[in-house]
Amino acid sequence: MILHWEQLVMHFGPELAIHQPKFEKAWRATYAMLCCRWFPANDKLAQNQGPHAEARLLASDHWQTHLPAALAAWDARNDPIVTCLVINRSPCPSCAGELVTSLAKLHRRFPVACDRGRFVLASLGVYDPACVEAATKIPDLVRLREAGWELCVLQVGSELTGRGEELKQALERLGWRGFIRLR
Repeated sequence: MILHWEQLVMHFGPELAIHQPKFEKAWRATYAMLCCRWFPANDKLAQNQGPHAEARLLASDHWQTHLPAALAAWDARNDPIVTCLVINRSPCPSCAGELVTSLAKLHRRFPVACDRGRFVLASLGVYDPACVEAATKIPDLVRLREAGWELCVLQVGSELTGRGEELKQALERLGWRGFIRLR
């Protein structure tokens, strides 16, 4: 499962371009971005940087207020709500657990909108496997997928990073292949 950076820009707009350098390689600090067209017009994305950046985005107004408001306003005549969480490395086991729990809470509150919506988790590559406790594990990937996250590797440029290739291979071993389109 591969999501090209250009798909994000085409879907969410050219204002994402300023964030592209943060996703061209895995920096020491985690960088995460949360995007949804259904967020308020002038605030379609939120970003965070540093340890557990993706978990901090789950505590933001974008996830806690804007996304529930969008899901509450959605009806079956609308296009599905596409929400993307983009990270420069896969989530650590702790953050994976928070992602599972947070999406489960939304599913309980808005079951139909969540079932018809899409929650895309795009990572540039695996978390540095040298740090065994922080490395993303296969059971984490399975739990995320079962919770409703569409897992994919983010490709910025003409090819995947080395760690992106590792993540792609892990996803393929789980039977997940192809390219993500954000219609």
